Amino acid sequence: MGNLKCFLKAFTPTALFVLSLGYFVYSRLTGFVPVKLPTIEEMKAYGPVLLPFIYTVTYIVRAWAALTFAFLVAGFIGELAPKHVMLSYLSSTRRVAYLLATLFAPLLTVCSCVMIPIFAGLVYAGAGIGPAITFLLAAPAANVMAIIFTADIISWKIAMVRLVAAMLIAIFVGYIVSRTSWARDLEDQYKSRRVGRAQIIEERRSLCDRLWASFKLSGYLVRMILPYVLLGVAIVSYIHAYLPPEAATSYLSGYLGIALGAVIGVPMYTPTLVEVVLVSALKHLGMSPSSALAFLIGGPMTSIPSMMGVSRIVGWKIVFLYAALAVIGAIMAGLAYHFILGDVW
Repeated sequence: MGNLKCFLKAFTPTALFVLSLGYFVYSRLTGFVPVKLPTIEEMKAYGPVLLPFIYTVTYIVRAWAALTFAFLVAGFIGELAPKHVMLSYLSSTRRVAYLLATLFAPLLTVCSCVMIPIFAGLVYAGAGIGPAITFLLAAPAANVMAIIFTADIISWKIAMVRLVAAMLIAIFVGYIVSRTSWARDLEDQYKSRRVGRAQIIEERRSLCDRLWASFKLSGYLVRMILPYVLLGVAIVSYIHAYLPPEAATSYLSGYLGIALGAVIGVPMYTPTLVEVVLVSALKHLGMSPSSALAFLIGGPMTSIPSMMGVSRIVGWKIVFLYAALAVIGAIMAGLAYHFILGDVW
């Protein structure tokens, strides 16, 4: 009976991980989409009452595999990752930690919302707030698939600048946030929690017990984060449906266009890679390349659902700070592109 219980503890999170990862990879390789996002006309036809429910359900159907994978990875990191490695190599006081975060983050082809549980797992495992935020921002804005897709659909110049600028901005924002008293106090709080848990839980546990503990941590993160993410998605449904397209396309050029490009990604949350398709469409409506770059950096780094989810882990002060810095960084990248390359796509 004991062996069966141990097997079930290990099998449950492992099987869900393999299932979600398999589906995630299959959908990325084949382009399979279980349900399409409703058009603007369809969203308006649903009405203000049904719209957020249908929009949110559509998001869950499209993103369940990525979200399941992310929450399970967060649990694995939180329970199985060697604490001394996290404390040593991903400490806010080590400058190399920010470089490591930007090198590994682009390997994950995920959007800002899916990054939230992975971010939480890093923080719970002992990583510094600064490197964890660098990881949080770099993955959606500079992941490999997004860069390849940008080069293929828009231009290789935009893609290369996006990669370099997003990584530099993520490092800069993470480092600045780590220097605040808010981040230091938060790291001390999580450190004390880990010490308290270590006094209760014996270090030497069987693998099945550790896997089951990781699964419980994943469940805890789901309960803490997911409702806020879905609330943010519901809010975005109204913006997506009722924001006049001409309001975006008429002002996305020049200095104002760069500023708007960096900011409109916050309410116009788009899943990963979708932002490239959106920019491709806006390009034909008059969007400048510098405004497009600002959007491709600022949009994936900051969004209402993402910020609401992250606030449950680090609080609103840090969220507003990193979001403001990310938007400023996106604007600076757009301006640099404008002055150096002009209107060359």
